Amino acid sequence: MFPVLLGALLAMVMAPMQAPATTQTAPTATSSPTATRADASPASATVPNAKLTPTDPVITIHGLCSGTANAKAQSAACTTVVNKQQFEGVVNGLNALGAPLLPAQRRAVAEGYATTLLNYEEAKKAGVDKDPRFAEVMRLARMRAMGDMYKAMQQEKASRVSPQEIETYYKNNLDSLEELTLRRVTLPRYNRADLKDEAYAAKARGVANEIHDRMAKGEDLDKLQKEAFDTLGVKDPPTTKMGPIRRGAYAPDQEKEIFALKPGEVTSVAELPSAFIIFKLERRDMPTLEQAKNEITRRLIKQHMDQQEQERSKSIHIEFNEQYLGSEHASDWMPMNALNSGSGHGSDPKTAHKDQQK
Repeated sequence: MFPVLLGALLAMVMAPMQAPATTQTAPTATSSPTATRADASPASATVPNAKLTPTDPVITIHGLCSGTANAKAQSAACTTVVNKQQFEGVVNGLNALGAPLLPAQRRAVAEGYATTLLNYEEAKKAGVDKDPRFAEVMRLARMRAMGDMYKAMQQEKASRVSPQEIETYYKNNLDSLEELTLRRVTLPRYNRADLKDEAYAAKARGVANEIHDRMAKGEDLDKLQKEAFDTLGVKDPPTTKMGPIRRGAYAPDQEKEIFALKPGEVTSVAELPSAFIIFKLERRDMPTLEQAKNEITRRLIKQHMDQQEQERSKSIHIEFNEQYLGSEHASDWMPMNALNSGSGHGSDPKTAHKDQQK
């Protein structure tokens, strides 16, 4: 994260920023006023969060000549110092692009900034600023930095969630907050070694129906899961345990059946593209307002961000010249509920398997 943030910041502020102090001295460290000042307070260099004055050094680069008028100056005779006030300007700039930096992250920023100073001076010597492409690079960097600052400002605005807003959301969205603790038994629907093995498919269906009835009678699920795999000649049965689920994780029809369960009840046998699954409800939990507060806050922040984006996008329409740019790349991503419902590529398990092998 730091290289991106630091690069965006420096591209915007390096030119107008007050240059770090550079002293040119005889090539002996003891005669340098800057070196003497840095050595006078060694505790500040080793004690975290030590109290420093605005002019105390935070970064000292021996051998770097920054902005010196003497082109023949030897690098060994220069010392560049970034004091506390200057470095905090860098940190404040980075904080404008995202979440505030933690004290433990300042060292990484300082190291990145020191490297940037070295590269900056070398770039000036090499005449990078005279490259005809440089102005466009700076224009793009400025646009990117301003855009990042704008997004950070919008995020901060969206994060202003009132207690009343949280309470109202809780009252109006109890269904979406309910958690179900489920367990399940899973059986392979087809013979992986031979998808045309109809005898195996028929046997798997029969085993699934038998397991369903025994689950409904209260038999141990781990025992049933292992027994089902042994019967079908399959190794390594999966765990029957699941994490808590909420609405939206499964296809509508399947979700309706699952959330209609009472503790101890089981669903019908769900036929997925490559498996049979039977769910059993262990318990239902409804969090209190206090327990749900943090999650509701996250949801409301996202709602605020989405509303901001929708408002901005009302009058925006973007067109791309596909003859020049090429057509849009199609995504292979598929929502979880589509996979769970067996839609899309999973509608025919055998065909889907063949498609995946192509």
